[in-house]
Amino acid sequence: MNENYFKRVRIAGLFIISFLGGMVHMALHSHFAEGKLFGWAESLMNALKTEGATLTSVAATAKLPELEMMSGGMFYVAVLWFTLLILPAFLLLLTEKRAWRWVTAIVGLVITLGGIMDGIGHITMPGQIPLGLSGLIMGSIPGVIAVVLAFGWAKAKE
Repeated sequence: MNENYFKRVRIAGLFIISFLGGMVHMALHSHFAEGKLFGWAESLMNALKTEGATLTSVAATAKLPELEMMSGGMFYVAVLWFTLLILPAFLLLLTEKRAWRWVTAIVGLVITLGGIMDGIGHITMPGQIPLGLSGLIMGSIPGVIAVVLAFGWAKAKE
């Protein structure tokens, strides 16, 4: 009984780490994507490299960009996505019935694949490689491990 509970908590913990990685990815997406702080840093570096750069010209470039908050539609998408991201962890902790094991593993797989596709999509966009890598490393790696363990747990005869 204790070993089975420990398996569930371990898998749920990995899904929670994946969820937190998704939160970090979204924070980076909201504040650092191309045209925002990454673009600002690049413009500032270019201004500093310019021959004959003056303090006034660099100061004009150094003005931080205004960061727009999420639009209403994007907010609802984010809430839905994060709810789906955390769902496998909650399912694991609610019950250990065999049917729910499979539901948890399948939902975790779908959500993890969605995160992987999002990360790859960002990597293919100019200036968003760090954003894509953050999603893949912080969210998808723990998610893949959790999915593998969840399917193993679902198959177990316990």
